[in-house]
This record gives sequence, C-alpha cells and structure tokens, in this order.
Amino acid sequence: MSADASSLLRNSIFILLSMVSLGASAQPGFVDRHLMEPGVYVVLRNGDTIFLECTPPSGTSARAFFEKYLADGDLWKMYAGKGAVALHFSKLRPEAKRNALLVLFPLDYVDESGWWHIVRFDAPACGETMSALAEWLTGSSDKAGQIAACRENRAVKGALKRGDKILVPQPLLLPVMRALKAPPPPPVIDMPQTAEKRDSQPEEATDPGSEATPGIAFPFVNGNAEGLLKHQGDIRNGQAVYYLQAGESLYSAVVVRFTDYRENQDILDACEVIAQRSGIQDVHRIKAGQKIIIPVEMLSDRFKPAGSEERRDYESIRAEEQRLTRERVHSKDLEGVVVILDSGHGGRDHGAAVESLGLYEDEINYDIVCRIKHILETQTRAKVYVTTSDPRQGYEPSDATRFRHDTVEVLKTTPQYANDNCDISVILRYYLANDIYFRERDNGTDERKILYTSIHCDWLFNETLRGAMVYVPGAKYRNDPSVSTAKKYSRYEEVRRHPTPTTTYENRKRDEALSRVFATTLLHTMRTNDPPLKVHDAGDPIRNVIRQSKGKVYLPGVLRYNVVPTKVLIEVANMRNPQDQQRLADPKWRQWFAEAYVAALRKHYNQ
Repeated sequence: MSADASSLLRNSIFILLSMVSLGASAQPGFVDRHLMEPGVYVVLRNGDTIFLECTPPSGTSARAFFEKYLADGDLWKMYAGKGAVALHFSKLRPEAKRNALLVLFPLDYVDESGWWHIVRFDAPACGETMSALAEWLTGSSDKAGQIAACRENRAVKGALKRGDKILVPQPLLLPVMRALKAPPPPPVIDMPQTAEKRDSQPEEATDPGSEATPGIAFPFVNGNAEGLLKHQGDIRNGQAVYYLQAGESLYSAVVVRFTDYRENQDILDACEVIAQRSGIQDVHRIKAGQKIIIPVEMLSDRFKPAGSEERRDYESIRAEEQRLTRERVHSKDLEGVVVILDSGHGGRDHGAAVESLGLYEDEINYDIVCRIKHILETQTRAKVYVTTSDPRQGYEPSDATRFRHDTVEVLKTTPQYANDNCDISVILRYYLANDIYFRERDNGTDERKILYTSIHCDWLFNETLRGAMVYVPGAKYRNDPSVSTAKKYSRYEEVRRHPTPTTTYENRKRDEALSRVFATTLLHTMRTNDPPLKVHDAGDPIRNVIRQSKGKVYLPGVLRYNVVPTKVLIEVANMRNPQDQQRLADPKWRQWFAEAYVAALRKHYNQ
C-alpha cells in the first residue's frame, strides 16, 4: 500500500470514529457543549475528550472552512460533503486547540509561570483528569506526573475536584499554549458612582469569597450612563464609546452590560458588529484602553442618548416608579393581598436541565412555588393562587437534592390542560392569570394588591454569570390577546370569559412602574437576606425586554399579554453556573429564596 493510500485509509477511519463520537453525545455520559464560532461548537465528552462539532458549508467554500481548523491541509477532502462531523482535538491546528480550551474553560489564564487551569468537572465519574490536561496542553499524557509534582500543585490530591487550580509550567507547554492571557478580573470593577446610585443602591451584603461573580461583576447603574459611555453623532443613528478596562471582555463587560441581549448567539452577533465598528481583529486579544464603539440601536433604553425618545420613555417610567413607591398601598400581614404564583414549564416541557446532577428546571420551579405558597398560607393572610398542579406531589415542598423528571403537572384551567405543548401552555397561563385578576378585582380587591409572579431558572451560556434576574413588562413591548387566539382556545372557560382584554399605553406604563417597584424591593431583600442570596450583577438585574439579532425584541408571553398590573418573571439562578447548581440542589437554599420572596412582599405592602 502506498503512503498516500495508507494516509487516506487512516483519515477515513478517523472520520468514521469522529462521526461515532459525534453521535455518542446522545448516549449516557457527560457532555458539555459551547458555541465557539457561528456554526461551530466545542464539545467536552466525559471530561477527557474534546472535539469540534460542525456542519460544514458545501461547494468550494468547504476547503477554506476546514483549513481554518484542521492541521492536515489535505484532510478537508475527507470531511467535505459529509454533513455534520466532529473534528477531534488531536487533528486541530494549534490555534484552534487553544481557542477551544479557552471556550471550554473561561476562567483559565496564562502568565509567566505557565497555564493556570481551573477544574470545572469533578472526577472520576465524568470529570477531568491530569492525564487529559497534560495531553491538551503539553501534547503528551505522559507529562501528567511532572505536572502533579509541581510545588504549586501539591495541594491537589487524588481525583480532580471542581475548583482545583492546577499549574502547567511554561517549559512543559506546547508553543501555542505559552502566549500570555490575562487572569480573570477582580469581582467588582470600580466605576464612577452618581449621587443617585449612592442614595438608592445599598451595598450588597455578601461574602465575596462565596457569592461574588468572578470576573464580571458590575455595580448597578440605575439608568445613568454618564461616566460610563460617551455618545457621538445623531441621537438615533449615532454611537456610544466605551474604553475597555483591564481584564474586561467584549462579551460580558460591554454586550451583556450595556444591551438587553440574552441568548448567546445574539450576544456573539453583537460582539461581531461592535468589533468591526471598533477595528478589533481578535476579540480574544483586546488590550485595556481599547476604544469600543457601540451602535446606539443596540443599547438598552437606559443607555440611549439623553433626549432620545427611548431614554425619555425610560426616565418617565422610572419617575412613575418613584411616585408609586411613595404612594404604594399598605396591608397589615398581607391582608387583602392576592398572589398568583406561576411555576414555569412543567408536563412534557422540563425547561433547562442538568441531567447528570438531577436538576430539572420545572421541578425546581415547582418546589420553590410550593414553599412560597406554604409560607404565605401559614404565616400571612394573603390569598394564593397557583397556576399549575402536580397531582402526585400536591403542594408539599420536596427535600430532594436530585430530582426525577415527571410529566404529570397540569395547568389549572377549566378544563385542565396537560402541558403537552409549551406554546399552548404559555397562552393558557396568561388567560388563567387574567381570569383570576378580573374575578378578584370585580369582587372588590384593590388591583394594586394583586400580584403575579412566574418562577423560572436561567440557562445563560456564560457559566460565570450568576444570580437572580427579574423581568418586568416593558410598556412599549406589550400586546393585547388577539381575536384569533381567543377563538382558537375558546374551549377553555377562562378564555371565553375574557377573550380580548384591552390595555392603554398609560395602563402599560403604570404596570411597568408598579412591577419595577416590587422587583427592586425583591432584589434588595435578597441582597440583605441572612444569608444573602445572589443577584445577577453583570449589568442591570431588572430588565423589561430581551433583544435579539436584526432588531427583534421579545417579552415573555406571560408578561406580554398579562393584564395583572404588578407582574414579574424571576430567573432565580443560572443553571449553567456550578455555584448556582449547588444552591438549586439544596432544599435549604430553596427555602431561603421562598422566605426572601415573602419578606419582600411584606416590605412591598408595609413600607
């Protein structure tokens, strides 16, 4: 057999094995998958196998696509036209290997001593190993012993554990791995504080060692961009300028912070636009002091130029919020207060999930709702409605640290809905909430004493992001239920009773302001709780819209079509963050969250 034929055979076998490994992600075992570039994912399987997962372009562009990642210049021919493929780590170009590792392990950094690796996944079941780390960074698993013998690594005993910090010395590193990379920045980045911020935002009482988000925590700006951004050009079509500080990234310090983008692909798209505007060639190599140019249309309303329509609307609603804060209604022991609790997802829709840890969003949401319901009904005089029911569990809180997903939760409409379709479920949830609101209001309940809360868990791509975030109904993003929707679901009594309720812009403006009042009280209560509960700190933890690429905007349906004046959707934690995972799995933490929520209700109606 010729050398070329032998090489061809080896490559063919490798492609077959790569495709098998791509399919293996669906088999039992641990898989961690992150978007590296548009259309290309980096995958870690069982803690020790890395590959790129992609669907290559067809035609003549396939060669350029593969040559960007593959070390062997001829190997692209064997992948072209194969559909979805997996490119094993060992076959990648050195630069692609480094980029893949930094995507998988965002807290890693490189200094003069070497590559500092922060373990993300516990061994041995599905975790990382010293030999795999040696293979990735030095090119040989045989160097694992030398790495373990380093003085800096002597504290690491036995199987690797999440949070272990391991040094791979510079002399052992492959050449491409030696380039310096800044360590994560400190937990809080000092920025100018306005008098408004000092007066209205008390310092979060947290233990930085346990509750601070590493590397991306920013003080809440409270709508004031002065001292942070400088606006240039036309109010509508101009740009904002920000100078990057040491340790900051375009992803978290700019896009997550100054915009309302939430989904990873939308954030990456925004990063690409901003990088092009700013003349940045490589978003992974940006120096401190880099001038960042952000198109005005990408900014959150609170960061738009002073005098713009969006900024005026935002400030008008904040002024209304301040007025309603002063004029809020009072209730002793929550007498006359009606609380509508919505447990997000359920039935066939489990929401976000970390199956290896036994964490299912719908089960966590339901347990927190059960705990809130129990506290309200045993310790206050509030009236409680819950939109969903688990006929097996009832409303008893669970002490589980690992959940089992079931599909029995039903929506308490008339007739009940089995939660078979998440889109239908959302529609019926807001009709159910509207029906409760009209019934209570018509029976004499002050509409300001009716409050709707939907409980969810977040699934943010950047796993360093932590803590609770609250969505409120942005006034200009609201809609009324349509006639066609009402006709389609007219078999449900709640829809027939109130098919197309209407709201004015003034109603919507008041609703957003009322919802912000409660959201602010809730987050303050969480920060000052004993123990403190983590609040999202990469930008504003209270948001009124989710922005998407190409100018699209999105407001969750349970807020968009809901006529209850005070309504919030709470993302209690980020299920991708290891610390938040530990807290969500802890029944004591879920109880603390429920207690903090009820404490916030008491403050909301008693201050």
